[in-house]
Amino acid sequence: MRFFIKNINLIHICLCINSFYSYSIQEDIKSFNDSIIKYKNGDYQKAIEFGYAALDLIKDKEIISLDFVNTNYYIGETLYYLGDYKTSFEYLSKSLELYDLLKPKQRRNKLVTKPPWVLVIMGNVYFSNDDFSNAEKFYNEALENFKLFDLEYEEEIYYGTNTVLQNLSFIRRNQGQIELSRNLLDKVLESRKKRGKQIDIIQTYLAYMELFQISGDDELLIKNYENIKNVYNQYSSRDYTKEYEALFYNANLVYSQFFISKGELTESLKYLSIAKDLSKELPIVVPEINFRISNVFFLMGLFENASSLIKENLNNLNLSDFQKIDNYKLLEKIYKKEGAKEKLLAVKDSIIFYNENQSSALIDKQFNALENFILISDKQNDIKIYQARNTRLILTSIFTLIIFSLIIVSYRFNLALQKEKNKRLALQKEKIQSKLDLKQRELFSKVNFITQTNEYLNRIKGKLESKESNSEDLKNEIANMANSEKAYSDFDKMFSQVYPNFYKNLNTYSKLTQTDIRLASYIKMNHSNNEIARISGISIRTVESQRYRLSKKLKLSNGEDLNSFIMKI
Repeated sequence: MRFFIKNINLIHICLCINSFYSYSIQEDIKSFNDSIIKYKNGDYQKAIEFGYAALDLIKDKEIISLDFVNTNYYIGETLYYLGDYKTSFEYLSKSLELYDLLKPKQRRNKLVTKPPWVLVIMGNVYFSNDDFSNAEKFYNEALENFKLFDLEYEEEIYYGTNTVLQNLSFIRRNQGQIELSRNLLDKVLESRKKRGKQIDIIQTYLAYMELFQISGDDELLIKNYENIKNVYNQYSSRDYTKEYEALFYNANLVYSQFFISKGELTESLKYLSIAKDLSKELPIVVPEINFRISNVFFLMGLFENASSLIKENLNNLNLSDFQKIDNYKLLEKIYKKEGAKEKLLAVKDSIIFYNENQSSALIDKQFNALENFILISDKQNDIKIYQARNTRLILTSIFTLIIFSLIIVSYRFNLALQKEKNKRLALQKEKIQSKLDLKQRELFSKVNFITQTNEYLNRIKGKLESKESNSEDLKNEIANMANSEKAYSDFDKMFSQVYPNFYKNLNTYSKLTQTDIRLASYIKMNHSNNEIARISGISIRTVESQRYRLSKKLKLSNGEDLNSFIMKI
């Protein structure tokens, strides 16, 4: 009997130590979450770093809490602001799954079935992709859950309800239902005026401006701009926050766009200048306002002013590849107008470079997202194991006569479970590595083919710069580039290194021409018809004819996809 009593005491001590350890980790998670909240509306990168630090903290721990749910939500929300909608949606979905694992007493509101702010951002992701049907579904579900909040959360009910109604008005606006959109905004404005918080009222006025810009109601658009301006001038000096600056900044952007639509470029520039002064407190938007001003300069024929601002933008270290492409494209328009051929060639090279860079970044992002998603899925499995283990420990303290046997069973069960888990994880890693190797091989082949093409382009560029060249030489050089057997020979050699048995296996199906084999290799590299046409120097219709003949030679049945067939070889 003493033996069992000692074991019970030992178990209680372990439970106390475990509870204290869990409490300490949860306090750290809260601290990381506070840091994410602090930076998520300004320094997105820093917010993401704190989010991943929180995930690393609980990477190998058996912990589930509302704070962990919120960590995934904050990461998903920040990624949404960054425009990474796919990864954002994965973290938001995981937040919902983890919330469902919480016991009712662990939630802030026992009756809330799903955290509504998570649903709002998921709706925003769909809205950003013009999927208004799914966006509306998530917004309405969020609205229902806000109504389930306890009365002590009246402030959050107010903010949540008005946010959802305003978002629903945006859907109606984009669907062309102007009257319905306005009715929803009227409800929001009435609610916000009762609360009397001016920053919320400005948000509604801004939504009205965007609505009236689309509906063409100039008078009401101007009236709402004046409303925003008056509130801003009245409150920003004594109740200064960056929110006032940001909203007045956006109001001036909408107003400047209104004047551009009227052809009043000088007036548009006036309000863009106001927005630029405001951007001093909002450094993250400086590239955007510079680009807009450059575009107006371009429309006014002030090419030197426009190119000067674009160059300033391109020197900004925080400029994304997407923004760089937009800036280079505007610079391309300027140089075309100026007839600066040498500068134009350099700009075209930059556009090609960043387009390629963007594609590579997308591949990396998809793999990173996949790895993070697997990490969180494993975390959910660990949480379920933790809950089962706690249940066993509680039963052990009640049924003292079977404590020792339960410990042995638990140990064996966990050992077998861990072995099974390791096997599954190894299989998952092998599958992911296989996919990664395939993508890397495709990318390696594409890069080498592009390198060959660039050599020809550089040779043409050199002849363009040479005074001795003439149009006939250039035509011959371009024809050589399009039909060069050496380029195809180099490509075939490189392709054979990446896919050593492809040609051999392909020829077992039918006797194929060189044209058939090259087409099959391009398809194997995942090229579209447009890309194959550009690479081969032929029309899209010719590519489609070649595909039809190849399908016949391979004796594909009706409805069988040529791409799928070749990918399996």
